[in-house]
Amino acid sequence: MAKVCIICYQEKNGVPVQDDAVIRAIRSIKQRLHMAKNNALVVCAGCMEAYQKKRQKYERDLVMHVVLAGVVLVVFVLAPIFTSGFSIPAIVLGVLLAALIVALSVFSHCPKIAGGKEEKKETAKAEKRKK
Repeated sequence: MAKVCIICYQEKNGVPVQDDAVIRAIRSIKQRLHMAKNNALVVCAGCMEAYQKKRQKYERDLVMHVVLAGVVLVVFVLAPIFTSGFSIPAIVLGVLLAALIVALSVFSHCPKIAGGKEEKKETAKAEKRKK
């Protein structure tokens, strides 16, 4: 199985990333479509700084999506109560819209580095180089 960097898309050795729910879903879709390459996903040493920036941006965007989804949900639940009473279709629509807003964060998904001793050492080295 080839090891492919998720930043530069080249076959290199590096720190493996976690196989989270998004990656598993993408892999299962690709396997059903017979497009799967089954590569091991890693972050090479040269791309560690770019990975950290991308991961921080993803986490910040995810928080913004969740906050926006919460606001939409509150508006869709409270607005009908204040105007005309309890409305189940408005609540369902609010939940669906909130789920769609959070699901949009998948387009900029950046997985975590797998949690092991070697990976933490690599991350610490990359942070020292950054300073």
